[in-house]
Amino acid sequence: MNTNDSKRIRPEFIVAGILMAVTIKLSYVGYSYKSKHYILSGLSLVKGKTVCGGSTVLTPSIPIILMLIFAGVMILSGLLSGAIGQKKGVGLATFAALGSLVCDFFFANTIADKLSKAKNISIGTGNVVSLLIALAALIWGMYLLKKLKVLSTLDFMALPGLLYFIINNYIPMIGIVIAFKKVDYSVGIFASPWAGLANFRQLFATSTGSFFDSSAWLITRNTILYNLVFIFLGNLVGLIVGICLADLLSRKLQKFFQTSILLPQLISYVIVAYIVYALFSNDAGMINHLLGEGNEINFYAQPKWWPFILVFVYIWKQIGYNAIIFLSSIVGINKTIYEAARVDGATKWDQITKITLPLLKPTIVTLTMLSVGRIMYSDFGLFYQVPMDSGALYSVTSTIDTYVYRCLMTLNNISTSSAACTYQAVIGFILVLTVNAIVRRKDKENALF
Repeated sequence: MNTNDSKRIRPEFIVAGILMAVTIKLSYVGYSYKSKHYILSGLSLVKGKTVCGGSTVLTPSIPIILMLIFAGVMILSGLLSGAIGQKKGVGLATFAALGSLVCDFFFANTIADKLSKAKNISIGTGNVVSLLIALAALIWGMYLLKKLKVLSTLDFMALPGLLYFIINNYIPMIGIVIAFKKVDYSVGIFASPWAGLANFRQLFATSTGSFFDSSAWLITRNTILYNLVFIFLGNLVGLIVGICLADLLSRKLQKFFQTSILLPQLISYVIVAYIVYALFSNDAGMINHLLGEGNEINFYAQPKWWPFILVFVYIWKQIGYNAIIFLSSIVGINKTIYEAARVDGATKWDQITKITLPLLKPTIVTLTMLSVGRIMYSDFGLFYQVPMDSGALYSVTSTIDTYVYRCLMTLNNISTSSAACTYQAVIGFILVLTVNAIVRRKDKENALF
């Protein structure tokens, strides 16, 4: 039967989904505890179980629950292919197969951590069979999508990246529940009691009752203001250097300067921190040595100097990367435009303002919007390692990322850290939508979406 038959159901996906659901009755993991061997079925893991003589509580397994959901989606897509169309039905079944494959793989790689007190941990038949069925359904689904001309051969090159993106970016989003729980490690994250908005209240807690006295205000202010300065100065300095590099007639000099200004980008912030320390330390710093005895400045105890130091370090480190991006755009501009402008008597300044900058507008807008997408994130090395984590400087060096790190490492408070990360993600998402809406209203072609 033709793969493009709109009335056809897909029994192969129906069977695959049913078989995947049935595998939860089989063994999913085996382990030994005190010289005895135990086997856990997928069904027992879905319900949750106390194992290892009551010392370990296995909460309902999210990967297996998701696998069952994907199996149901696969069955429905196979049944409804005739109603919703072959392309949509097969596409949905293929996505479900991919999701199930990821869940099976994730379960197989994490179960050993949950059974840390057990020995001889092995993956059971059910997990292996489910994984193989999902893999076979995925391969068959992609083959059908190619036959239906939904996917081309080149599209398959993106699948490894897509798989990595799902595993690395989307599956961890389940951990957002930590922000709303009081985590008890003895019972696990998902079995821990709900805390509602208590973790967020701790983040926004103040001693005076004013929001501007809270940790949330301090870290938000520092993160956004620093990033605004970085976006403006980073693009401005990168643009100037890029234009200067493009005007170098000697190719050897151009390559030399490109390499020279790019070197700071390749230096670790650990090394940068010691370079800064060599400049500003109290005892042996070059700046204090030049100021002379009796005029020394205790830089690591005076916050007023650090906004300038951090901005300078950031620009110095990023200037090469930004300049090369702008240089690559300038090189792509048709040289005959400049030649025609020179014939008409245009000065160098006129060429920059009337030709280069207008033609670089899409690049500038795109880079700015991409930077705004990360405006709620900060470079951890810049704000933690360069100031040497000096407590006296927290008022100007504490950002959301360093706050999260200190909550984890100093206070061992994973819940408040997760609340701060959730707050960071939500505000960042709102800012991206807002900036994109503004750009879309002014210049629709340069908007991201």
